[in-house]
Amino acid sequence: MIGIFPGSTRGYGQNVIYTAAVFLLAASFFAPPAEAQRRRGGDEPPAITFVDVSMRPRNDRVAAVGSSRARQEVTLTARVAGVVSDVLFEGGSKVSEDEPLLKLLSEPEAIAVETAEAQRAQAFDTVERYNQLSSGSITRVAKSEAETALKVADAALRAARYQLDQMTIRAPFAGVMGLTNLQPGDYVAVGDAIATIDDRSTLIIEFTVPEAVASSVKIGLPVRANPIARTGDVSNGKVQAVGTRIDPVSRTLRVRAEIPNTDLSLIPGSTFSVSIRLPGEEAPELPGLAIQWDRAGAFVWRLTEENTVERVDAVILARNGDRVLVEADLEAGDKVVHEGGGFLRAGQTVNPQNS
Repeated sequence: MIGIFPGSTRGYGQNVIYTAAVFLLAASFFAPPAEAQRRRGGDEPPAITFVDVSMRPRNDRVAAVGSSRARQEVTLTARVAGVVSDVLFEGGSKVSEDEPLLKLLSEPEAIAVETAEAQRAQAFDTVERYNQLSSGSITRVAKSEAETALKVADAALRAARYQLDQMTIRAPFAGVMGLTNLQPGDYVAVGDAIATIDDRSTLIIEFTVPEAVASSVKIGLPVRANPIARTGDVSNGKVQAVGTRIDPVSRTLRVRAEIPNTDLSLIPGSTFSVSIRLPGEEAPELPGLAIQWDRAGAFVWRLTEENTVERVDAVILARNGDRVLVEADLEAGDKVVHEGGGFLRAGQTVNPQNS
């Protein structure tokens, strides 16, 4: 506020001079460094630090929701009819490959094996006896018939043993058994379901991706999967298979991923949130401090060979700590202002210093 004292022209003039001096001092203090320097009569360019632009792969992520299943899953069925004699597993138990799971009463089949073994032994003894006789004591026809009888006996024995083996249901692979209602004494017909068995050491997750990114999904790409019911429990896997056709209705592509489940904590059939990182083109990578902002958006100052600066518009694609990936008209090796770019103007000469 300017004080005016009536009747004192000299005091009024002194106050006007004092006020003008205050305004000039404030303007000099709040002016940008370059402007303040100009008013002081200096022509030394402002000092800045710079960095070289580097290029990094631009990675995009695509998210989807998919359902899981075991790597191998089978419903065991009876191949022959019979009466259950033993149930050798419990629901949820781990079994190894070829382990017996269920036995049917097999007394007739066992007797058939014994009979076939006896007949085979008799045919073998006949051939051995003929082989020990001289060529003049046995005709060639009789010897040939004996050898044929031995082959027939061998085949009959293999058939009998096969029928006996069918009376025992075995695990086709190592896995976890499902529930069963069968008990000793139950009758099962051919094709009746016995139980399920799942190889849960690896889970397969099936999901779809949009047509726009379908060409970028390749076998072997890393996958992150998170059970929707267990937030934060993330498993890492990879793409196992990719479909060959875009669905004409949904415009999506089917994809299968596999994730390890060595501790069997993940249950087949669970719903997963899936994320795939897709490889993309390279993009300039800069320190975050190099990004400047104004009403038009983000930009950086590029240093020319004449040590002047030019504005380059930029769009931030991703952040990684104090580094950012940008979409900008920059190439590897370009120099951009790192620090000191807050008060620069296009075409201004600067004093570059290594960052």
